[in-house]
Amino acid sequence: MLKEKKEWGVGMAVGLVLTISAGQAWSRPAMNVLTINTPDPVSYMQWVKGSGKAIGDSINAAVGGVCLPSAGYYAPGEIYYWHLFTDHATAMGAEQYNPTVMEELKKLKAERVVSRGDAYSVLMAEPRNYQVGQTFANWNIVVATEDPAQYVSEVKRMSAAADENGFSDIRFTVYSYLTGENAGKLMAVVEAPDGNRLGAMLDALETDWAATVLGDMAKIRRYDHGFTMNCEVVQTSES
Repeated sequence: MLKEKKEWGVGMAVGLVLTISAGQAWSRPAMNVLTINTPDPVSYMQWVKGSGKAIGDSINAAVGGVCLPSAGYYAPGEIYYWHLFTDHATAMGAEQYNPTVMEELKKLKAERVVSRGDAYSVLMAEPRNYQVGQTFANWNIVVATEDPAQYVSEVKRMSAAADENGFSDIRFTVYSYLTGENAGKLMAVVEAPDGNRLGAMLDALETDWAATVLGDMAKIRRYDHGFTMNCEVVQTSES
């Protein structure tokens, strides 16, 4: 039987869920994402897995990971290198090119271009106990809405409905873009243990229980972009 989300260890969970659950208005988790383009994605991914711990620790990240998109990417050879932080002060204060980062970059053999960097606020996150080497699959949707609070409420409603209909292993997160052309928009993330389970969740969106929620969501949001990806955790603050 699938475990309920509430049973998942929040232990490490980087203070991410603890902060949100406590409703501490003065401290909200944050995320930074670098979009990388390279003709050799495999080599770049291997480098991140080898250097990710040192880099993440050097910028005081709570969790670091890398994602390889499978569909919906903006350009060929795209990779997303991300870090979660317990608050914005830590995220914004991270020195991107500190001595440790520069030393690790010397080990990178693949040619690459950092095509964009984005900063996000975490508006909603469910319990997650990240571990190095852990893999998962995501469907990310960039949406525009004039009522972010209501949209987050609808995502929570979808999550509860998913739990009740055999998808308690699916996790939902909502981020707010702080930078770039998407500033002010939201990114909703549907996370599954693997691609098969993610696909099963997408299949379930056609069922009555999901369609009802999606219908209400459609009244307050517009899809701007969607993409799928496979991800791996490469660093945690407790590893």
